[in-house]
Amino acid sequence: MVSRIRTRRGAKLLRFGAVSAFNVVFGQSLLLGAQTVFGWPAVGSNIFAVSVSAIPAYLLSRYWVWQKRGKNHFMGEVLPFWTLALLGFGLSTVAVWFVERQWDPHPLVINLTNLVAFGVVWVSKFIVLDRVLFKHEELTDEPLDTMVDGIIHHRSDDT
Repeated sequence: MVSRIRTRRGAKLLRFGAVSAFNVVFGQSLLLGAQTVFGWPAVGSNIFAVSVSAIPAYLLSRYWVWQKRGKNHFMGEVLPFWTLALLGFGLSTVAVWFVERQWDPHPLVINLTNLVAFGVVWVSKFIVLDRVLFKHEELTDEPLDTMVDGIIHHRSDDT
């Protein structure tokens, strides 16, 4: 497992997992806070939480996970990312609406419902983001330290 993490793809997957973990905590906190502090209904709280948490999710994904720099490309990056975010938003909102309508759930049950709905979308989101949206180079499973050594030796050979 450690050798897989030391590859470029493994490091990227680890960063994606870290961004996802941050976004889960951030989004779930917003969702719970909207329900308990503001007293908002579950669906309204879900809309608020997903809308706000999608912004740092995009920025962290683009700049840290996939290390993209420069201008954001609307058709190639922004639109597909927000389409995936809207898919998670739609699925989680319908799930939250259903649970709230069927029962009178505790706010933590609403949070769990939201979490499960987004979990369904998570794996496919990584694949789409990695292979389509932020694809800019072919990644190998060559260990990072081997690639870095090759780059350093190549540059030192040029000087």
